[in-house]
Amino acid sequence: MIPDEIKTGHYGIGAFFPLVVLDPATHWQNQGPGNTPVRCTDDTGELLAVRWCAPESASAQAPGSLAEVLATAPPAHELHDTERLQAFHRALPQHLHLIALTTTSVIGPWSQRPGQHVAAIHSRRTPPVGVPCAA
Repeated sequence: MIPDEIKTGHYGIGAFFPLVVLDPATHWQNQGPGNTPVRCTDDTGELLAVRWCAPESASAQAPGSLAEVLATAPPAHELHDTERLQAFHRALPQHLHLIALTTTSVIGPWSQRPGQHVAAIHSRRTPPVGVPCAA
């Protein structure tokens, strides 16, 4: 079972990825790939999250890895300290990245992501409508 704290994110191109939100306040900005997001002085930024970035073949590991990060992450107010945030970022396991993300890019629980049920149906090799099942 996947906890509802693991959310679905997207960049508007149809590719969905699992993530956990660490700070829902829109006080964050990305500083380029691989760099730690920085805190803004007002609400003009994005929320702070950890996203899964790995090949599809490793996707089964995503929920467990993200749940573990969420359980061990410092509280949001501690991440306002630049040194604490950078230390947390450096300690993230492989395939997990700290990002700033717009609130509209988080669309709901990972367990209910778009295409989830279609993938489950196709994985059972259900024949198309009108084609009889093999006995």
